[in-house]
Amino acid sequence: MYLSRVPLDISKRKTQAAMVSPNKIHGAVEEAFSIKQDRNLWRIDMLKGRAYLLVLSAEKPDLSGIAAQFGFKDNCGESKEYDGLLKRVEKGSVWHFRLAANPVHSIKREGKRGKVAAHTSEKYQLEWLTAQAAKKGFRILPDGVNVVEASWRIFSKHNSHQKVRLLEVVYEGTLCVEDADVFRDTLVNGIGREKAYGMGMLTIMRSGAV
Repeated sequence: MYLSRVPLDISKRKTQAAMVSPNKIHGAVEEAFSIKQDRNLWRIDMLKGRAYLLVLSAEKPDLSGIAAQFGFKDNCGESKEYDGLLKRVEKGSVWHFRLAANPVHSIKREGKRGKVAAHTSEKYQLEWLTAQAAKKGFRILPDGVNVVEASWRIFSKHNSHQKVRLLEVVYEGTLCVEDADVFRDTLVNGIGREKAYGMGMLTIMRSGAV
């Protein structure tokens, strides 16, 4: 596994458009691989006023195309092996985390399939994450998570005039690993829906142990 990071040039109009229309980034990420991959996880992070694209993949990507479109031609970013971090995950280990996700629920309709709708309230967004954690091998520490951003992504899909509306919610906090094998799978495969559009990627940084 590889975790790659590409700095983005937010002064470019193309980059500005792609940051609100994640289908554009999705296409560039897929083109970075010589062979078709299982779906790669990716996310855009804003850090100290700078934008970065993160990509998690089984194969090492060629980041030059992404840099040419949305970044800086003289800075294609870097790719680092991810397996070392996965090996450090163990039951009881504590990590700082960041997650961009699409928290949703199904609204029951009589005689019809349930309608999927976004959780727009912070209370339910946090409850959604707690429920996901119970299935994904970790638990959130008490008062250990905040919603730091919630924004709508509205774009047209596959050259269609039909608009897609997705709510992206960014969480930051501290978690404790409950099941190391399940949690490793969560890091590799993500959480929730809309992974093609930059959601579901959970990243961690070592905090300590309990």
